[in-house]
Amino acid sequence: MEASDLDGAVRVWRAANIARGKRPGLERIARVAEKLQEPTAAPYVAASTASIVGMALLESYRAADGAGAIVQDALHISMVFVDPAWQRQGVGRCLMRYALDTARVSGASSVSLWTGRENTAAHKLYASLDMKPTSTRQVSDAVEWVRYELNL
Repeated sequence: MEASDLDGAVRVWRAANIARGKRPGLERIARVAEKLQEPTAAPYVAASTASIVGMALLESYRAADGAGAIVQDALHISMVFVDPAWQRQGVGRCLMRYALDTARVSGASSVSLWTGRENTAAHKLYASLDMKPTSTRQVSDAVEWVRYELNL
C-alpha cells in the first residue's frame, strides 16, 4: 500500500466511524495506520477518479477469536469501511468480492469477519455473499458483535 493509499484508507475509516457516532482518538487512528502496514496484512482500497472511497484489510485468521495462533488455511476480513458519501453504491460489495476472490486464489479454506449486531446493511451484504453468522460476542452492555464465516 502506497503512502497516499494509506492516508486515504485511514481517512475513510475515520469518516465512517465519525458518521456512526464513534469519533476515534489519535491513539486509535495511529493503531489503525499501524495495522494496515503490518507485514502480513493485505490492505486494499476502492477509489473513484478523485479519491479513496473505501478500504478493507485481509489478514491471517487467528484462533480464539483473534487472540490465538494463526490458522494457516483461514483468512479474516477486518475494517471494511466506505466513505459515508459513497455508502449504498456498491463499494462495500466490491471490497468484499475482492477479498473473497483473493482468499480463494490464496488457497484459503475459509474467511471470517465480525460486525456489530446493529449494522443491518453489513448483515444484508454478508448474507448476499453466502456468508453465514456463526457466533456472537458481547463486548459491553450496549455492544454485541456477530461473526460471519464462508467456507471456500
